[in-house]
Amino acid sequence: MAKPAKPAGAKKEEAHAAEAPKSKKKLIIVAAVLISAIAGGAGWYFMHNKDAAHEVKVEAPKEPTFIPLEAFTVNLQHEEADQYLQIGITLKVMEPELVETVKAMLPEIRSKLNLLLSGKRPSELATLEGKKHLANEILVEANNALGIHNAPAAHAAAPAPAPVVASEVEAASAPAEGEAAAEAPLGDEAASAVAASAPPAAPEKKGVVDVLFTSFIIQ
Repeated sequence: MAKPAKPAGAKKEEAHAAEAPKSKKKLIIVAAVLISAIAGGAGWYFMHNKDAAHEVKVEAPKEPTFIPLEAFTVNLQHEEADQYLQIGITLKVMEPELVETVKAMLPEIRSKLNLLLSGKRPSELATLEGKKHLANEILVEANNALGIHNAPAAHAAAPAPAPVVASEVEAASAPAEGEAAAEAPLGDEAASAVAASAPPAAPEKKGVVDVLFTSFIIQ
């Protein structure tokens, strides 16, 4: 017995039902491809940035250069008896390109140092402080010959902090209700006063940065 023919609507429903699993499979495949692409892109971005961070070059610290001068022998200013100074001096330079300049200017540097040393009294150079002061004077004279004028080191006493109103101090020091007393943060004016009293950062020295005495004899 022949089966009755299915209506056209039933055939369309069966076709849609057969296509539904195929569409879901396509969606799953597309989603998997997108996830893989996103993961790969994120990994590349992370590794690229990591490599770029490692490529940052750190500047190596400068190595000092020491330039020894020929020993000086000068007569000192007369006090109780005639005395003279025998001194060995070495200049410390941190800029390699300045070494040849210092060597070219040695005649002028030696002339300035001869005048400086011969104007000293034995009592001025007998103490440790006197020797430190002489080293600083030699530093200045050497740099003057090179045309370099560093700012003098600040030895003045630190300024006193600005006065703080008593009410601000009490408000800052009073503990909150129900809490133990704790260190309170400074107010804006007090914080500004503390920041103003902090010593400024020392500027980088140029030219001759230090003077070393390899010998120091007063006779």
